[in-house]
Amino acid sequence: MSRAFKNYLLSELIEAYHAARVGGKRKTVNEHEFEVNELENIVNLRDAIMARKYKPSRGIAFVIHDPVTREIFAAPFVDRVVHHFLFKHAIAWWEPRLWRGSYSCRKGKGTLAGVMDLQKNMRRVSRDGKIPTIVVKRDLQGYFMSLQHDKLFKRVCWGLKKQYPDGGELYRTLKYLWREVIFDSPTEDIRIRGRRSDWGDLPASKSLFYQPEGTGIVIGNLTSQLLSNIFLDQLDRYIVHELGYKNYGRYVDDFYIVVSREDLVKLLIVDMPKIEMFLTKLGLVMHPKKQSEIPIKNGVEFLGAKVYRDHILPGKRVLASLAERAYCFETQGKGKPQSFVAYDGLLAHYSSEKAIRKIYTGVGWTYRNCEDRDFNTS
Repeated sequence: MSRAFKNYLLSELIEAYHAARVGGKRKTVNEHEFEVNELENIVNLRDAIMARKYKPSRGIAFVIHDPVTREIFAAPFVDRVVHHFLFKHAIAWWEPRLWRGSYSCRKGKGTLAGVMDLQKNMRRVSRDGKIPTIVVKRDLQGYFMSLQHDKLFKRVCWGLKKQYPDGGELYRTLKYLWREVIFDSPTEDIRIRGRRSDWGDLPASKSLFYQPEGTGIVIGNLTSQLLSNIFLDQLDRYIVHELGYKNYGRYVDDFYIVVSREDLVKLLIVDMPKIEMFLTKLGLVMHPKKQSEIPIKNGVEFLGAKVYRDHILPGKRVLASLAERAYCFETQGKGKPQSFVAYDGLLAHYSSEKAIRKIYTGVGWTYRNCEDRDFNTS
């Protein structure tokens, strides 16, 4: 490789290192060790990449139960630096090409944008309540655990070739690193935090320990969230551009299509089997128990909210989380006032004053709006 690219790669890894430090929720022992000789470690990482000797390190696996039970693989800090390097170069090309109705882990998107867009789609299709309208919801079964490495790598390489049509040193380096990340087997020699019994409540279909070789990616890595969007962009394009359903949205593996009652039969009888066939080609299947067709007059549960055409209610899980935080803050001093202001920022878009007032009154707080919240007891 050229000296110019060698210097360029070093500067990019230094930038990725600082991004990884900022992106970490809390500093780990592993991160502290890397920081002691940061420049030397970054140079060593650069040299390993250039010599094609970089391999993902072994991380830590554990199970969390909030908001749902799921398995997490925490990557070592050096791998998180690589993840940020890959993310920067991929997102620059992919972001403007992803479907606007894909909301997960994207700047300017997220749960609130997903909820608000669903309401807009309900209003648009129903002509603001003038015609009967249905929201068809579907979920993919074991999405992250079902992703096949070869199909995923093929899709990434498709994007890389479009992004760098002339090839070059950066193209070859990115392709090499994506191969190492995607085809890694994170369960080998993994360290377990907690007890093996923590996996007792987790179905085998939701754990990497029980997946066939060459199948499944970890949940939680920066690259995993990006790969999720890159891979399902194929589904988005098929539903929106091939089948013509513009009032469509997706958050990770949970998606909906808003249609008039008149168009519902065509969607369910003609086009849904086509979508299932398309998913089969991707190595994915729909969850048999998470399929519903909901009239908009009944309200549609999506991303922690219940969405109606003319108003939005906070979901039970969101209110339960707020109530738990308020109780822990008041009785045990856990948490920060800013976290409640953040909840207010979200719930300000919902018809939620009555529910919030009930929660805050229950812990002896005076209810006020947003920045004026008084967290002192009455």
